Amino acid sequence: MFWLDGDEGGAMATDKVIEDESNYYYVDGNGVMVTNTWVKVVNEDQDDDDPAEYHYYYMQSNGKAYKAGDSNTTKFKTIDGKRYAFDDEGIMLYGWVDASANRLTDDFAWEASIDEDVYYLGSWEEGAMKTGWQRISVWDDAEDDDMDYWFFFQTNGKRFAKLSTTGNEYRTKKVNGKTYAFDERGVMVSEWAIASVASANTSTASNWGYFNSPEDGARVTKGWFKVVPPNEDNTFDANFSNGGAFDTKDADDEDENWYYSNGDGTLETGKIKKIKGKYYGFMPDDGREGAGKMMTGLNLIKVDAATGIVDDVVLDDMDSDDIDDLLDGDYDSYLATGYTLYYFGNDEDADGAMKTGAVSATIGGDSYNFFFRKSGGTEKRGAGVNGIDDNKYIYKAGLRIKAGSDDKYKVVEVVNTNPNGTTLDINTNDYISVKKLSGSAVRRQNTAGTPFVNNDDDTVNYYKLNGQNYRLVNSTGSVVKNKSGIKDGDDWYFFVNNYDVKLYASEKNVEKTKNAAGKTVNSVLVNWKNDFAN
Repeated sequence: MFWLDGDEGGAMATDKVIEDESNYYYVDGNGVMVTNTWVKVVNEDQDDDDPAEYHYYYMQSNGKAYKAGDSNTTKFKTIDGKRYAFDDEGIMLYGWVDASANRLTDDFAWEASIDEDVYYLGSWEEGAMKTGWQRISVWDDAEDDDMDYWFFFQTNGKRFAKLSTTGNEYRTKKVNGKTYAFDERGVMVSEWAIASVASANTSTASNWGYFNSPEDGARVTKGWFKVVPPNEDNTFDANFSNGGAFDTKDADDEDENWYYSNGDGTLETGKIKKIKGKYYGFMPDDGREGAGKMMTGLNLIKVDAATGIVDDVVLDDMDSDDIDDLLDGDYDSYLATGYTLYYFGNDEDADGAMKTGAVSATIGGDSYNFFFRKSGGTEKRGAGVNGIDDNKYIYKAGLRIKAGSDDKYKVVEVVNTNPNGTTLDINTNDYISVKKLSGSAVRRQNTAGTPFVNNDDDTVNYYKLNGQNYRLVNSTGSVVKNKSGIKDGDDWYFFVNNYDVKLYASEKNVEKTKNAAGKTVNSVLVNWKNDFAN
């Protein structure tokens, strides 16, 4: 079939697209209509909106070019195993295309509204419909730059994106066994992102999920990961207007923390959790800094006795100054209401698991001994014991009480605060108050006896400690059972009988006195063990 070209005075048309009754044909250099082939025609209207150097057509067996349907809907034709779409004039579409066979040419057009069917057909040189993962360079007005983003196109070519009917901030899709998330533009979410509803408080750690790097994007599900908390550099949506991020301090300092993601991609927060046979602690999600991160080191916390939920954290990753404050009684009001020590190890990368039983640790250059419960569920295991352990050691919230190297010995007051209880053993359910006392504190708490002269002619000042709940410990923390004349750091002397501290005196010799005539007589202190028996 040949065409006579009206524009050329009726001469035979050659190398030209012919329009005839809304159909398009192409005749070659010999004027012959071509069929079943691609045709490339110079784009004489090339501009920024249509930068293609050539336009492509595909002529069917009847010579007609494929084109959009009468309703101007995007329809795909399979040619040589690939799928192509054409406009209403038969020109092959490329780039971003909507459902009405229109190329989206504006800088922001690729961000087409939620729920719109959008396709990507590659460059003008090849134009085939894309499916699966595609990395595409687009202009992002928020970033004020060209950005390379990952998109996912379904088998029908439609962009996968958040829908208006999706209440969450992003829409998720499982691809090859991994979960990914996409915003309303179809951009794959990366790093930190709000995993819950759009109105969720961004200061709540459990509303966040982590989706790996922009090169990967798979959501971290059921496992550990170590990253900097969300900030403007590593957050997919940096809009913190609804409460801010959940750990701004560590984020600003760029400190990495360990987190654990549950099966649904949300962070584990505020509990003691068993993971692969070991127990780990996670900071509560209560607006504090560090929410959701794995606990490390020594922590003073309160765990719900029924659920294992971490109700509160008073001190985390304690240093030696914190421990001194604990020994000095600064946190006794907390200990009286169920708080105690837990220890999760100092090397967070090597082992952040909860420690139980007898534990030795170096904190701030000082050595400490602890004892943590070895049995029970998450609500009991790992809790520091309190009181006397079989008359061997005394523990305060799990910390073994020891005398300093200068003191050598230290008196400890151990009191069961339950008026109906009498036992001081660590296995009691009653709260036991443990106080490390200086010699001056012992003297303040007791009534002085009448001074006397011992057989060395030294005046002895003393205090009867009869009836007090005192124990004496040495520099290793061992409880003294029987000992007389133990000098402490104040150069006074303790006298101990069957674990009870009976007497505190200024001189070691308290056995004899002399009367006014100089004659030796029996003193009331001759047998202090019996005289001061309870």
